[in-house]
Amino acid sequence: MDSQRDSPKNKSEKKQQCLPLKDVNKCVESSVYWPTKRGITIYADPDIPAARASCQKSNEKSLRLAEKKEYNEKNGCVKLLQFLNPDPLRADGLSDLQQLQKLKSGTWRPLAVLRNKIEPCLSIDMSPLSADLKRALQRNKFPGPSHTESYSWPPIARGCDVVVISHCGNDPLLYLPPVLTILQTGGCYKSLPSRNGPLAVIVCPGWKKAQFVFELLEDDSLSSRPLHPVLLTIGLHKDEAKNLKLPRGCDVIVTTPHSLLRLLTYQSLLFLRLCHLILDEVEVLFSEANEQMFAILDNFKKNVEVGERESAPRQIVAVGLHWDRHVGHLVRECMNDPYVVITAMEEAAVYGSVQQVVHLCLECEKTSTLLQTLDFIPSQAQKTLIFTCSVAETEIVCKVVESSSIFCLKMHKEMVFDLKRVLEQWKKKLSSGSHIALALTDDCIPLLAITDATCVVHFSFPSSPKIFGGRLYCMSDHFQSLAEQGSPAEQGDERTKSVLLLTERSACHAAGVLRYLERAEATIPLELYEFTAGVLEAKEDEKATRPLCPYLKAFGFCKDKRLCPDRHHINPETDMPRKLSNQALPMFGYIKIIPFYISNATNYFGRIVDKHVDLYAALNAEINEYFEDSSNKTAVEKVEKFGLYGLGEKTLFHRVQVLEMSQKEDTWAPDKVLVKFIDEGRTGLVPRGQLLRLPERFHRMPPQAVEFIVCRVKPTDNEIEWNPKVTRYIHHKIIGKLHDAKVMMALGNTVWIDPMVHITKLSNLKTSVVDYNVRAEILSTGMGVDNSEHTEQLKKLYKGVKMPTCEESLSQTLVPSSAEDPASQQSARQEERGSERGADSETNSEHQKHGRKRYVRHWFLVYVTTVLEFVFSGKLYLKPLAMLPLTKLQSLLKGTSILDWSLFSFLSWCINSDNFHPQIKWFQKDDVVILKIRIRNVKDYKCKYFRNRVVFSAWVGEKFYLADMELQANIIKDDCKCTIKNDEPLITLAKERRESWFRLLKRRNPNVAFDFDHWEDCEEDSPFSRGKTGAPAPREL
Repeated sequence: MDSQRDSPKNKSEKKQQCLPLKDVNKCVESSVYWPTKRGITIYADPDIPAARASCQKSNEKSLRLAEKKEYNEKNGCVKLLQFLNPDPLRADGLSDLQQLQKLKSGTWRPLAVLRNKIEPCLSIDMSPLSADLKRALQRNKFPGPSHTESYSWPPIARGCDVVVISHCGNDPLLYLPPVLTILQTGGCYKSLPSRNGPLAVIVCPGWKKAQFVFELLEDDSLSSRPLHPVLLTIGLHKDEAKNLKLPRGCDVIVTTPHSLLRLLTYQSLLFLRLCHLILDEVEVLFSEANEQMFAILDNFKKNVEVGERESAPRQIVAVGLHWDRHVGHLVRECMNDPYVVITAMEEAAVYGSVQQVVHLCLECEKTSTLLQTLDFIPSQAQKTLIFTCSVAETEIVCKVVESSSIFCLKMHKEMVFDLKRVLEQWKKKLSSGSHIALALTDDCIPLLAITDATCVVHFSFPSSPKIFGGRLYCMSDHFQSLAEQGSPAEQGDERTKSVLLLTERSACHAAGVLRYLERAEATIPLELYEFTAGVLEAKEDEKATRPLCPYLKAFGFCKDKRLCPDRHHINPETDMPRKLSNQALPMFGYIKIIPFYISNATNYFGRIVDKHVDLYAALNAEINEYFEDSSNKTAVEKVEKFGLYGLGEKTLFHRVQVLEMSQKEDTWAPDKVLVKFIDEGRTGLVPRGQLLRLPERFHRMPPQAVEFIVCRVKPTDNEIEWNPKVTRYIHHKIIGKLHDAKVMMALGNTVWIDPMVHITKLSNLKTSVVDYNVRAEILSTGMGVDNSEHTEQLKKLYKGVKMPTCEESLSQTLVPSSAEDPASQQSARQEERGSERGADSETNSEHQKHGRKRYVRHWFLVYVTTVLEFVFSGKLYLKPLAMLPLTKLQSLLKGTSILDWSLFSFLSWCINSDNFHPQIKWFQKDDVVILKIRIRNVKDYKCKYFRNRVVFSAWVGEKFYLADMELQANIIKDDCKCTIKNDEPLITLAKERRESWFRLLKRRNPNVAFDFDHWEDCEEDSPFSRGKTGAPAPREL
């Protein structure tokens, strides 16, 4: 739906505010058109007719009197002017008071840039739709037509070629109602051959959008006769396209470019009756399926040029969010005298061939950069608008421009009474080589209504795309139609220009600016690419707590990292393989899994079945045994969000976690909550009263649901979502069955597997056979293709990131892994190989094994007790006592699997580490980086420098501090130094290159942080002078 759409009530209220205070009945009765120029018409919505205004005269009068009274109390000058001249003659019918009210209201009239004049339909009754469709829309309380729909419906309903570009360009209602109206008029199709085939084809950029449009068409209330629409998604199999049969009477097909082209290849005769080709999200269609779209357009052109079809309509409708060169090619080469409707003014500037220029500068350098952009000796008359964000900034800009010998006007909310003089000066005819400038704020745009500017300078960055488009609309008189546009060299100085000043304050918008410049085919400075890359890297660092991008996980790539809100790098703290019980998720090897919930064709949730003992099976049996006693089925009185409860389903009981609770005023009404089955991964709505109190002992085991992703396969046709047909097929194939899989890698709660197979054991033949391979089954549907780079792309994420191995614990994300003993690593590998060969390789008797376990447990308890005493007391003489059981355990642990290796490794590190890491704060200057070591009373310290590394060590009392830091950039080690300042060590690192460091270390360290409290207190080092108070000015870090 159109984002600018208002309810009838709001519309009337907004337009009431724009009514004159005098002569209420003398309202404008007709639409306001600017003179048509170069094939482009600029249109603004009309004011309210007099008849509608007069019926509300009493309410408006009281409102106007109240506003006038309030204003007069605040402005004695206005009161005096009104006393001297109570009824001034105003050619425009607007008093100064009204102008100020209009300025303060900030209301912008909806605007449109058109190719060919269109009379808009402002209501459903005025719309060119069929009577049945009007009644259906009114029954459904349709609030439209919106501003864009009021322009797009009339030419579409007449069967003309139309292009619609709008902020709501992805809304199917921009074209569906008028297309349905044409299709219900059967008389215009009598000359077509009497055979089965569609009259209209709607091409969507993906199956998900196609399904949405298809569901709208299935609503029988929108059509007086059945259209029998068909949703067409065809895979890679040739037989599927060859054998496809359309139902009789099918008038509309909704499909995707690749599916349509496959059907055209094998059954082109089906489209002999095709009259209407609708392109939904046209810019996406051409960017993702360029070749297919041109092939479809060529086929359509050949079909409609047949002589027998002369009386039948021939129509192409394209709607979208953005204008680009592909849309321009479509208009020039494939359409016949098309209507172009653009209600997004920033896109109208791209259509009108406005030259886009961007300058990168510091905030303090904006005025000098502004003067560099102005043309002091233009070859033709120049009218320049300079947009600012405040009154003070407007005054400064005006003075700066005037000091450069350019005649400059100014306009802001405090100069509303000077409006007439400013407009008179602006509208004067300029001689060749003259230049006039106007500095103004954005709230003055509706009041001035300027459309003849030749250059717009965005001195302050626009706060929204709507503001940006409103600024560009001020040059709309000079927008060039496609017929007039030539190369930039041919256009020369006649081309209008938009100059954007991008500073560090608007850094967060750099990616959006770059996308817009690319679409406008502007000359992009290399510095903008580098600046945007730095901004995106900083934004990526801010996503440390976000989940890993689902598309990166599923396919190894993300289509647009600039827009994706999720993380695209590994975070060792959150991506450490999760623990299911006493062991972490495996990072390699073979496992057995049971999928219980199928998200899509390659993404499932289920459980890992342990080779030796299934701890969850024991827990589940205990839970079911507990709830078999009816006295234990205690309903929960107060349900808490994220609380853990029991839930019965038929004869089984599950652990569930509450995710969302509905807010109901009536406590007696049936209420449902959204819960997650933490041991299966699925979610569902259940009645609140069915939740049962779960004893604390059933809370201890972590959730057993694990996410599994099948590698090396992705959807066809550049889709990023799996087609539901494939998902349904895989769901019925694998749900609830035991599968064997090979682990490729693991992060967090996700395990990547390849292959995943179902094996059947033939007991009579003492052998096993593979029933199916899940990846091969997906490929066999024709909806999936090979994705050989999937695992390689995932492994690239590991570069530069230290991830613990499967033997390391969750605690070891904060400690070094050097404590892992080689002998213990070797024994762990031997244990894994032994477990894969199975329990048959065991040679010891049961009695010997139990005795060995009891002996190891004894030494392990001695070890833990001694280590804990050593850690908490800090007494160094306990270290030899702790080393004794450690040495003994290392010799005992070979070939055993009864200990938690993670805990053992962590405790080993506790014994071997006597040093502490100091807290470090850092800041930088142009040529150096300064590190403040936050320790005092240093007895002895050393600092060693390398090209990209610095090692600091010091003794404070009996504590030894060590900081080994790998830097993200190089330093000049001979120029570095370490001194004591204010009783604290201060390290000065000389940069090898004089450039800003975005971070200090190559890898994050929780003990190292940027010094946000640092202020320069040395005047000679600061680029700012001291003020009168003597307070030092801050320097940018």
